[in-house]
Amino acid sequence: MSNYSYDGTFPGLLTVIFQAFSSKDWPQSIVRPGKSGLLFGETINIETDEIKASRVWEGVKQNGGMLTCEQLFHAFLSLDDDVEMVILNYCRELFSQKVCIATNFANDSVLRVSQLERKVLREAQHMVMFIRFEQAADGTWFAPISPKYDILPLITGHFRLRFADQPWLIYDTRRGYGIYFDTKKMEQITIDNPTFNTISGQLNSEVTHPDEDKWQEMWKTYFKGIAIRERTNLRCQQNFMPKRFWKYLTEKKL
Repeated sequence: MSNYSYDGTFPGLLTVIFQAFSSKDWPQSIVRPGKSGLLFGETINIETDEIKASRVWEGVKQNGGMLTCEQLFHAFLSLDDDVEMVILNYCRELFSQKVCIATNFANDSVLRVSQLERKVLREAQHMVMFIRFEQAADGTWFAPISPKYDILPLITGHFRLRFADQPWLIYDTRRGYGIYFDTKKMEQITIDNPTFNTISGQLNSEVTHPDEDKWQEMWKTYFKGIAIRERTNLRCQQNFMPKRFWKYLTEKKL
C-alpha cells in the first residue's frame, strides 16, 4: 500500500482513483497540497490527466447517475481531512455493485458523502443569502467571502444569472482565489496585492466608487429603521444568520 499525492483539484482526485483501480494498489492515504501525509510508506505523486479523470466521471455517471456525480463533487468541496479516501471507497463500492448506492447509508462511505454534501450545500445556501457587494471605482461589484467550505463553484452561477449585465468579483479570502465575471464570461483569478481589507472585506478608499459610502449609509439607516430595539433577540438572530457571516455584512458595520 502506498500514499498518493495530487494537485488538490477534483480532476486530480479522479485521476488518483483511476490509478488506484488500474494498478489495484489501494492507497493508505491521499494527500493534497498543504496536507501532511503518513510518516511511513512511499508517496507517489499522481499528475492530473483529464482523459483518465473523464473515464472515472463517466463510470460514476453510468453506474450511479448524474446525481451521484454531483454528490461526490459536493462532498469533495468540503475539503474534509479524509474526503479523498471517503470518495475512493465510495467509488470502490459503486463500481463493485454497479448500481446507485446513494441511499445505502449502512455503508460508511455513502453515509459520510451524504453528510459532507449536506454541509456544503447548506453553506452555499447561506452564502447566497448573506453575500454583500461593494462597488469599485471602475464599476465592478466586489464581494469578499470566507466560507467554511470551497463553495465558490456552486454559487457563481446564481450571480451570473442575477447580475448578468454587471461586472462582479466574488473573492474567497480564506482560500485566496475568486471568480470574476465581465458580463460575458467567468474566470478564476487570484489577487497578489489586495486593495481591500482582508479582515473587514472593505475596499480601500482609493478604489471605492464615489457613491459607495452613500449607498452603504442608506442601507445601514434602513436596517436600523426596521429594527425594533425592544424585541432584539441575538440568539434567534444568530440561528438564522450565524455570527461567522457577520464580518462582511454592511449592516453589521454600524
